[in-house]
Amino acid sequence: MNKKSIGILAYYWPPAGGSGVQRWLRFSNHLCDLGWDVHVFTFRNPKYPVLDNSTLEKVNPLIKVSKISGFEFPSFFTKLSSEESVYYHTTSNNYPSFGTTFSKYHNLSQGRYFYHMLRELFLFPDARKFLVNPAYKFLKQYYSENNLSALITTGPPHSMHLAGMKLKQDIGINWITDFRDPWSNFFQNKLLNQLESTMKKHVKAENEVLENCDAAFTTSESLRSKFLDKNSNTFYIPSGFEEKIEPTDHDKFRILYTGSMKDIQNPQNLWLALHELIESDENFKKDVEIVLVGNIDRWIINSVEFKKIRDRKILSYMPKKELNLEMSKAYLLVVCSVNYADSNDIVPGKFFHYLAANKNILGISNKGSDLEKIINETKSGMSFDYNNYEDLKNYIYKCYQNFLKGEKPRNELNENYLSINIAKEIDKIVSNI
Repeated sequence: MNKKSIGILAYYWPPAGGSGVQRWLRFSNHLCDLGWDVHVFTFRNPKYPVLDNSTLEKVNPLIKVSKISGFEFPSFFTKLSSEESVYYHTTSNNYPSFGTTFSKYHNLSQGRYFYHMLRELFLFPDARKFLVNPAYKFLKQYYSENNLSALITTGPPHSMHLAGMKLKQDIGINWITDFRDPWSNFFQNKLLNQLESTMKKHVKAENEVLENCDAAFTTSESLRSKFLDKNSNTFYIPSGFEEKIEPTDHDKFRILYTGSMKDIQNPQNLWLALHELIESDENFKKDVEIVLVGNIDRWIINSVEFKKIRDRKILSYMPKKELNLEMSKAYLLVVCSVNYADSNDIVPGKFFHYLAANKNILGISNKGSDLEKIINETKSGMSFDYNNYEDLKNYIYKCYQNFLKGEKPRNELNENYLSINIAKEIDKIVSNI
């Protein structure tokens, strides 16, 4: 057996854009550099929310990519899916009951309402459930011909793990699950699934996957701690960053947010703090530049708090190379976790992208979250609770004063989070399974 051969089942693969594709695109490339024979399995007609052809140029030519044919839920319905977008509009920590969703949460269109009903009743664990059997059959045949030493399944969509579990139970492959996001505790599942029976199904499926896999990867320490009860071979594998982003001189005090921002991430106090600083300080008003790059939920754009910020730019999705340039001009980089109880076990991938820029990071999350902890650990900035207005405003103004003095962030680049070094850890783990 070739002890350095590995398969990776990933729904998101170039030309997919966004953060979901970056993790295993980078790790796959580095595993090739580390001597692994890498086989990636993805799908022939995927429904990606964002396309970015520039990602195709980053695939190591040594990677063997196979595309699996399978039924994708019709585009009309997947556009209504909330796997990438949350459509509920609520400021409470309690998700709505299924029966009142349409009437109470008026921003949920009738089409989306019926999609969620359909998803709740027939699409478990997600809209890609119909790809499980085709992936299982394809990989079973592929393994009989190539005899790979291990398989990694990465989710979301978490249905990818079900294909891996079928292979484990059938032919006994060495199998690793990679959780880019939580599963049963994922806030989007809590928002989408209104039946208690559905949430119990998620917990059951997650437990079965953890009990059957040979190892599990998580992107946060607290999720690792939770999973250790089910699988002692659970490892914290952060997404990391590829290389340092060199700073670019800029004459404005730029505050930048990148990526999608859902209503449940709306940092209302950030908008209010910026508004007060702009209104109370003419120099701040003249110097500040507020830029958001990505898909910003229309409920945020139309909110009273956000509308107070008149001079700001909202830019559409841009390839990573262009985004790096925009980030290189920023002084303060904003990252928001979700304002939802018991959802502290997520470290947004953009945090590591920000870390590469070596700029001040302003985090907004629940107190005690993994995001808060890693910002403190890396000394890369400050994190504030969603309800903390005064400290948030004071931190922004302190950064502005440092900007006026010409001070640069003094953070040292943390090489522990370089993706090549993380890939070396993956190399060790997989080699020992």
